[in-house]
Parts: sequence; structure tokens; C-alpha cells
Amino acid sequence: MKFNTLSSALKGKNNPTSKQRVANAIRTAGIAISFDTGSAPADRARYSPTLIRWSANLVREPRSHSRSRTAWWRKKPELLPLNSVVPGAGFGRQTRCSSELPMSDHKPLARQKAIVTGANSGIGESVAIALGLAGADVVVNYVENEDAANGVVDRIHQAGCKAVAHRADVSAQDQVEDMFERAVREFGTIDILVANAGLQRDCAFAEMSLEKWNKVLEVNLTGQFLCAQAATREFLRRGVVPSVSCAAGKIICMSSVHQEIPWAGHANYATSKGGIKLLMESIAQELAPKRIRVNGIAPGAIRTPINTAAWNTPEALKNLLTLIPYGRIGLPEDVARAAVWLASDESDYVVGTTLFVDGGMTLFPGFATNG
Repeated sequence: MKFNTLSSALKGKNNPTSKQRVANAIRTAGIAISFDTGSAPADRARYSPTLIRWSANLVREPRSHSRSRTAWWRKKPELLPLNSVVPGAGFGRQTRCSSELPMSDHKPLARQKAIVTGANSGIGESVAIALGLAGADVVVNYVENEDAANGVVDRIHQAGCKAVAHRADVSAQDQVEDMFERAVREFGTIDILVANAGLQRDCAFAEMSLEKWNKVLEVNLTGQFLCAQAATREFLRRGVVPSVSCAAGKIICMSSVHQEIPWAGHANYATSKGGIKLLMESIAQELAPKRIRVNGIAPGAIRTPINTAAWNTPEALKNLLTLIPYGRIGLPEDVARAAVWLASDESDYVVGTTLFVDGGMTLFPGFATNG
């Protein structure tokens, strides 16, 4: 690590500019740190969801290290889990390990156009914002809560990209077609589809109504079919534009760990996700020769409104964490970062793959102690 750079930056540390220099030096040294400089949001140094306690203390109380400048860095850093509270970190403030998606000069999706379905809350909201931060113009799809969708649009505008909110039920073919027509009219084309819209209608199997079964399959599975088909037609019409992307188009199917893990009391939901897996793989196989990349993301337990009951009490969270080897619940931003990568040319050779973002939930954690 480049500790000489860090030591130099610590000189003159009592002004915001120097604090920023410290942050940049720590980053240059290869140390991941997240702290608040106390200045405007655009000036905050938030580089990683992992906070290193001694680095934060070094910035807050540099004199405590003045007698042993060559020895402080040999201490083993204490890595703290995402969302942990660190008293005193961040120049006298109490700071949480940041889950915010950082602004960056690196725009891997610059000049690209995207549609994200179910983008007014939860995972879809974070994915839409992340695509905007990565340089893409975004259609923010929603069915209800227009104000929330407009809030996502505002966040993307702040990142310097275009965005529009569009109301459409993804299980209705005419509404899906209207949405894609508007996207092409507004942006000229579509390069990326994140088929994220989904819902649950949980019920014991013997009591599950046909309406609950159909509703979940229509939105979660048929909705992905209709959106992926509309996107494919636009990709084939336009073809590859090498100055924009190596691929003619990218489709990301949002699935779930329950494409692999059976889920009693949720037969309709698990069935829809198992269907998404083979839909994704089948069309990936068919469309790859056309330079259309289709992949999936399978989130595990993510802190979203759809599963509040699973984590909103200490007892519920404790029980949930027994299923997650990594020891924390996921955040929508964890999934959003994966989506940006799959949508970018950095993953150009990744085709027909499901990326599990689950903290190890699909590793059968019950067998970690020999079952």
C-alpha cells in the first residue's frame, strides 16, 4: 500500500480540502473507506460498503498516532459489516457504512438507453438509479405510486441523464408495446431491458385460489416474456452499434434464489421464478448468435417493501440471518451494482448466466455444521 501518499495527505488536515485529500489518499493506498466529510453530498467520500475503523479514527484523531507514524498501519483493520454504526467516525459524526451508489466519472453505460420495469421502489428503483449514474437514459416503469416513480426520475436527472416515468402493467401486451414505442420515440432506441417487475400473493397451497396463482404468473413470468420479446424486436431492428456497445442489446431477467430453493407457502412465486430461469436460458441460447446477451440476477433476502415481515423485527431478522452465511441482509444497491455490470460491455462474454446476489443463501447453510 502507498502509505507515503497517505502520510503526506495527513498534513494540513483541518480543512475540508485536506479531508478530501485524505480520502483520496486512502483510496489510492488501496484501503476501502466510507466516511462523511461534513460537506455537500457531491463532496462526500463514499467509496465502499466496507468501513475500516482505524482509518476513520486516524482522520478524526490524527494526533493519537503522531508518536508512532510508522507503526499504526501495521494494526490489523477491523472490517465492519454493511450498515454498522461507527461512533465518532467521519470527523465527529456517527456514520453508517454507505449503501449509496457513488457518483463516478466512469460511465460504462454512456449513450445507452434502458427500460427498468417495477422501478418505483425496492430493487427496481435502485437499479434504475444505478443505470442513470452509469450514464444510461432510463424509462422508469411503474403501475402505482406515480410520485415515487417521478422521484426516481429526478434522481436520474441529477446524475445528468434523461429519464421518463411510464405507467404500464407488464402483464398487458398492449401496455408493454406502448411503453416500448414511447421509449423509442423519446430516446431513439433501447439498449438495455431490466425485467424486474414482480409481486407475491402468498398462501398455503391447499387454499390458493386460481386468481392468486394466475396473478403471480402473469406479472412475474408472462410480464418478462412480453417485455423481453418487445426488447428483442427493437434490438434486431437496430443491430449492433459498435460505438455504443459490443452487443445489439442486453436483457436482464430479475429472478430469485427461489428459482433454486423450494418455498412452502409460496408455490406460485417459486414457480414463476423457476420459469424465469428457463425462459432466460432458452432465449439466451436462441439470441446469442444475434449478439443479444440475456442473463439473470437471483437476489436473496433483500431489504425491500415486498418482504418487510422477514426483517423488520429483531427476532425476524435473527431467524433470517441463519439462512445467510455472509451474516447480513442484502440491500437493493447490492443488486443494482450487479445489474450495471451485466448491462455493460465489461460482462460482454457472459451469456445465459444467473448471477446470485444472496450472501450465500443458495449454499445450503444448514449443512455447514454437517447438517
